[in-house]
Amino acid sequence: MRLLSQVNLNSLKIVESAARHKNFTRAGEEQFITASAVSQRVKSLEDQLRFKIFQRGGNAVSLTPEGETYVARVREALERIVAASMEATGQSQAHVLRICVLPTFAARWLFPRLSTFQRQYPDIEMRVSTSYATHEFSTSEYDLEIRYGDGNFPGLNSQLLFKEDLTPVCSRKLFHEVLGDKPLSKVTPEDLRHFTLLHSDTCTQNWQSWLGFAGASFVLGETKSIYFDSCMMSYEAANAGMGFAVANRAYMASDIRAERLVAPFAVHHPNTAGWYFVSPIKALGARKVELFKQWITAEAALTQRQLDLEIADMPEKRVAMA
Repeated sequence: MRLLSQVNLNSLKIVESAARHKNFTRAGEEQFITASAVSQRVKSLEDQLRFKIFQRGGNAVSLTPEGETYVARVREALERIVAASMEATGQSQAHVLRICVLPTFAARWLFPRLSTFQRQYPDIEMRVSTSYATHEFSTSEYDLEIRYGDGNFPGLNSQLLFKEDLTPVCSRKLFHEVLGDKPLSKVTPEDLRHFTLLHSDTCTQNWQSWLGFAGASFVLGETKSIYFDSCMMSYEAANAGMGFAVANRAYMASDIRAERLVAPFAVHHPNTAGWYFVSPIKALGARKVELFKQWITAEAALTQRQLDLEIADMPEKRVAMA
């Protein structure tokens, strides 16, 4: 057996890449070598260690129990090496905040507010990605994510921002074209039969859920429908006058206040799920993460208070608008 002190650092990087991708070909592409070379490097390291790191099966590979433990420690060591190198060259990442956000949450709620965080903390460099997928913090570059769910995120710190609150919306122009001067106080869920319903492939149950809650499930079988690949597109279609979208109230509040959209129904459907600030527990001590958490939870609390007041005032507003 070769001495373990002679383990090649490149081999460790290749093993970590193969473990992350669960595929030798993709690891090879990342490391600019062939899949065969990846396999040879892995085999050489396994010979040195005297245990199997991977179980091979076709194109995919999976870690053995020993491999899971080993790769976790290798990954941690590689991260420390990178951090030490960056600090030594004055490239510390302590000021860089990497976040991953759901696309609709980003466009409809976060981005209109994010400039206030930048003004308060100009020394923090923001790097924002959008994705519908969740990531393993141990293998991703993100400091935090905004996730949708029920708050059950094992092994992670999570903080509820606000829960989903569904309401149908359409453009004011379309509303009057279809229903004329009908007072908003007289509009019922059954009136949706006269409109096209805008659906989203990422929120497939929202219309069924809201109509069921409103006691008007039959409407789904009596209307035209258009389907979009995201909630964000269905909201934009509502703004464009294509029909009614069922939307999270927090996302559409600014359009409703500006009277671009109408939310005519007193029925609002609170969901048990919502949006959460999520981060690894070890990240909580980092200044950049703590500051962002404090800022976004305060912004979310303000949003919730505004929505609660608007819902409480809804009868008066509906009369005034009618």
